[in-house]
Amino acid sequence: MDATSEAKKGMLQSPGAMAQRARIYPWIVIAMGSMVYMSNYTDKALMSVVAPHLIANLHISKITMGWIFSAFAITYTILQPLLAYLSDIFGPRRSVGLMVLWYGAFTILSGVTALNLGQLAWMRAATGAGEAASMPAATGGVSPWVPPGRRALSQGIMHAATRLGAALTVPIGVASIVAFGIPGPFWVFGTATVLIGLVWLAVYRAPATGQAHRNQLVHGKKVWAVVLKSKSMWALCLADFCYFYTLTIYLTWLPTFLIKDHHFTMLKVGIYGFLPFIGGMLGSVLGGAVCDRLCARTGNKRLWRRLIPSAGMICSVLLLLPAIYAQSQFVTIMLFSCSFFFLDATISVFWAIAMDMGGSYASTSAGWMNTWANVGGIISPIAFGALVQWSGSWTLPFLVASGLMLVGAGFVWLIDTEMRLSDLIARPINKNARA
Repeated sequence: MDATSEAKKGMLQSPGAMAQRARIYPWIVIAMGSMVYMSNYTDKALMSVVAPHLIANLHISKITMGWIFSAFAITYTILQPLLAYLSDIFGPRRSVGLMVLWYGAFTILSGVTALNLGQLAWMRAATGAGEAASMPAATGGVSPWVPPGRRALSQGIMHAATRLGAALTVPIGVASIVAFGIPGPFWVFGTATVLIGLVWLAVYRAPATGQAHRNQLVHGKKVWAVVLKSKSMWALCLADFCYFYTLTIYLTWLPTFLIKDHHFTMLKVGIYGFLPFIGGMLGSVLGGAVCDRLCARTGNKRLWRRLIPSAGMICSVLLLLPAIYAQSQFVTIMLFSCSFFFLDATISVFWAIAMDMGGSYASTSAGWMNTWANVGGIISPIAFGALVQWSGSWTLPFLVASGLMLVGAGFVWLIDTEMRLSDLIARPINKNARA
């Protein structure tokens, strides 16, 4: 339906119906954004379910498994800044819809090639290419529908969906392997992803001001000159790098760690392995909601958008260390769940900061931040596998991750949460200025 048809349709609606739609539709957009976010993480997390079977059946090394994990992250990271920027230019409806359809299709094809490591690596790389900017592009689609005072909460809801997706991936993935073999999870989650892409294309519409904003966007070098000179943007990127390095361990190696080091059976992983992700889901929502509430009550957004993520990262470390040494399987999984709760209390705030910083360039801002997060996503699984293989210790990689989390908690305090890239891009660049 074109803009003229939308306008005519709006004129025929009663004021009450239009007001009700104005109240409800932003929540529909958040729900669709949540589904896009969820599909992003089910396609990541399903490899953690498949990995123990590939290692056992194909007798591959842990380093090789780490490279298969990272094949996805390499294309995801390299293409993300460009595709996120282009989604600001071309709009979120087409950008998000086509991206989701792409990586859904290649997830299905990954199942076809699952028992050929070379072909599987290429399919995972193609999946990462399609998925690269889907979350930043969806963020750009949600941003104009959500007022600034609710952005941390909206991001909390959408990131909670990613954790719910990752949690469901474990039992559904195990059941799919039992039913269809190793290719099963790829087929099940790939099909669901394609359906999500079709729903986005059918339902999402930009607000009336969306096209006008896109027409006013500055293109090319000036945008990236401002982004690359911003110290606040770099501090946010580095903090998110440290966060995502640790998160990637949950998404890739945690089931294998539980089996190899804490002697969980595959059945127990299927039953209890989703609990840390439930902890993350609750942390995402509560972290965002508490941040928005405290910012509104005190008027000190700069303080709370720094304090909540830094405290979350520190508390996550304090619970992660006893989790890896606990002797009881129940205590281990509970501590991991609590650690993940505090870990994810940070992420909704990070993405809210990126939305605010970007303004009309929200996809570009979130994409640049998430690019550096996924540099951590590339390094983390390879480093984890290498540290285990070379040291024989399954706990050493968690100690490295804990150190990085403390570093990330320090970078948070270097972020100026009031800096706006869109304001800086709109005016002449002062070569001596620093954001």
